[in-house]
Amino acid sequence: MVQNEQISLQFFASGYCEAYANVVNPISGKGKAKFYAVWALLFIPKIGYVMFDTGYNDEFKRATQGFPDRLYRWITPTFVKESEAAKSILAAKGIAANEIKYIIISHFHGDHISALKDFPQAQFLCTAESLAQAKSAKGFQAVKHGILTGLFPKDFWERVQSVESISNKIITSSEGIKEYYLFQNEHFRLTYLPGHARGMLGFIFDTDNRKIFYGTDAAWTYETYSKGILPRPIVKLLFDSWQDFIETQNKIRAFEKNHPGFEVLFTHCPKTLNFLADEIET
Repeated sequence: MVQNEQISLQFFASGYCEAYANVVNPISGKGKAKFYAVWALLFIPKIGYVMFDTGYNDEFKRATQGFPDRLYRWITPTFVKESEAAKSILAAKGIAANEIKYIIISHFHGDHISALKDFPQAQFLCTAESLAQAKSAKGFQAVKHGILTGLFPKDFWERVQSVESISNKIITSSEGIKEYYLFQNEHFRLTYLPGHARGMLGFIFDTDNRKIFYGTDAAWTYETYSKGILPRPIVKLLFDSWQDFIETQNKIRAFEKNHPGFEVLFTHCPKTLNFLADEIET
């Protein structure tokens, strides 16, 4: 697919999992909620197509057939159609899987990396600390951290790099958020958002037309984040660091206050679904 030479951003969703709404919002949550697996596609001049996460595909079911990985499927029942997989969505847009140059892995939970095997030419990027955890976690400990090594391509370790090693600039903002500048492009930078998962990444997309702070899983809904409503304490069993989770939300609130023109979005928030398939360019 031919692209112009402007940076662009689109959001898509590939499947969803279900969880109880009152875990996310202990005050007003009722029944079950759908957590759509949102991912982003960027076109970056002089680089090409870059994905941020991949959403679900059928590989998730294959990777969770045996124990202890099957526990992951029981905790988060997952639903995805073949036509919803990232590879299928991109093909419908005229983009072949081998055109994806990089896949940025925000963190190693299944709803963010299930389709890695569908992109055999892509290079993978993540933080050094999330990579170290993914390499060392085994058995029940890996499941506890949401890591399914069965989702990794066979040549994963040859194709992955840390964002620290390829960043052309790393700064810490006035709000205390570490930012990684990649691809020699000032309009896009990654953000370090620990807490929910080890070394988790989000991103900032900053152009004249649209300004977005994408917080990944630093919160599950904008409503709870904006009102300071924390999920039920049971999630501490699965989070990497509860204290970091709280501190990260506080830093994002400070960023939002200091940058009123930015939209703050989170992976599973219903608000984010309003942005699906809207192409955002400079």
